[in-house]
Amino acid sequence: PDRLWAWDKFVYLDEKQRAWVPLTIEVQPALERMARQQQGKRIEDRLRVLLRQENTVLGNPMTPTQRGPSLLPILWQLYPDGRYRSSDSSFWRLVYHIKIDSVEDMLLELLPDD
Repeated sequence: PDRLWAWDKFVYLDEKQRAWVPLTIEVQPALERMARQQQGKRIEDRLRVLLRQENTVLGNPMTPTQRGPSLLPILWQLYPDGRYRSSDSSFWRLVYHIKIDSVEDMLLELLPDD
């Protein structure tokens, strides 16, 4: 998708009005962090979110105030270089975007500030 807007606390809509649900939100897995540490690399927590496109009944949209605090942004927009820029101006890497049968998943990872 080119854009994902927060519809409510647990649903995003894309430009085709398809619903995307964040299934998992995680910080970089512990094993991966340990491997980087052993290689002498700098360790940073990396926020990741797995989004799945699902047909869902939409309730009323929420304002940012109604939505409340969240680890996830209100908006993601795809940039020409294949990264997503979020409403807080951070960049997210598209790790993968796959569709198997009728299930479409997308994994985004928050990039460190440069």
